[in-house]
Amino acid sequence: MPSNETSCRLRRLWDWARPCVLALAVLWLGRLGWREVVGLMRYQPPAIDFMPMWTAARAALRWPALVYDFFGMTALQRPMLEHFRGLRPFVYPPTALAALLPLSILPFWTAFALWTAGGVAAVLAALWGRPTPERALTLAAMLLGPPSVLVLATGQITLYIAALVFAGLRLLEPRPWLAGALLGVAAALKPQALVLAPVALCFVPAWRALAAAAIAGAAAGLLSIAVLGTRLWLDWLAAVPRFERFVMTVPQLKVGMITPTVLGEMLGMVGGELLAWRLAFLGLGAGLMVYVFRVSRDPARRLAALLGGALFVTPYAMHYDAALLAPAAAWMLISRPAPLAWLASLTAAAVLCFATRPHWGGAAVIGFVILATLLPEPRDPDPRAGTKRSRLGP
Repeated sequence: MPSNETSCRLRRLWDWARPCVLALAVLWLGRLGWREVVGLMRYQPPAIDFMPMWTAARAALRWPALVYDFFGMTALQRPMLEHFRGLRPFVYPPTALAALLPLSILPFWTAFALWTAGGVAAVLAALWGRPTPERALTLAAMLLGPPSVLVLATGQITLYIAALVFAGLRLLEPRPWLAGALLGVAAALKPQALVLAPVALCFVPAWRALAAAAIAGAAAGLLSIAVLGTRLWLDWLAAVPRFERFVMTVPQLKVGMITPTVLGEMLGMVGGELLAWRLAFLGLGAGLMVYVFRVSRDPARRLAALLGGALFVTPYAMHYDAALLAPAAAWMLISRPAPLAWLASLTAAAVLCFATRPHWGGAAVIGFVILATLLPEPRDPDPRAGTKRSRLGP
């Protein structure tokens, strides 16, 4: 058995090694992210996914009939799209549109800068804890991961959803009403990401959080009706299936999708074989979610189960949607400093980085979700990680 002095030396060496590994990861991810953005800009202008959001918000009060008109919305964006010639529809619900209205009064690049900075601030606030160099490096690595870089370059809403859900899961036991409200707002902005949330809250059980989520979602819906009217809701309901048919028939888009459904198609599955594949992942996603919410209060495992399970269920999601899982990877590294647990967490985070690879991003997402949900959290986390003692549920 090693002496106490040897154990202390090994502990100090390990405490020194973790930040060094993270610093190297930040440098590598920074280089990788730069290459990713440069390659992306060859085919499309920056902020391309923020363009339809900003344009739709500007059109909502003046030309509401154009908001969910794919060709009309693309025509309004055409001066900003440079050499890009594809469709740029807006398919978020009117609740998201109402939230975007304040940005629509600003010039485009000012609005984009505020939108991007707000997403970064939101996800950092959700992961907030005692400041340490190791935590800072972990958060930097999270923001420089390929999925997050795509979100920042294109102007997607993903970091806001990840922040709201992670903060809601952290607060689920101590402040259930606030936690539920955060989850309800996230669902109002991107409903498909929270498709499993009602089931998860029932299995905790967290009835107050479920009630708060329902109230927050209903309030957001009523606010959007008060500001924008009911017509846009009808237009949105008609636009969603049109959009799904559109994206599932464009090969250039399917290359960047990360769902098991598209992975099955890439593997050549059709008909009943593909249906069985989809049902298997629906069962796997729901099963992992129920298991994790029953046995663990760790927000990293819960976020991976909740949002990862949604990716298993939904037929399509793009590579930037993998950033929904980035806070789980970061929290695992922050809260599990013991050597084996930290190295396992680092492995899971590395797997998530491959979610942006063409064709096989879905395999990386599946691997990360399984690792993140099944790797147990320490029962007595290191106090330096800024977490409270975890108590397993029934």
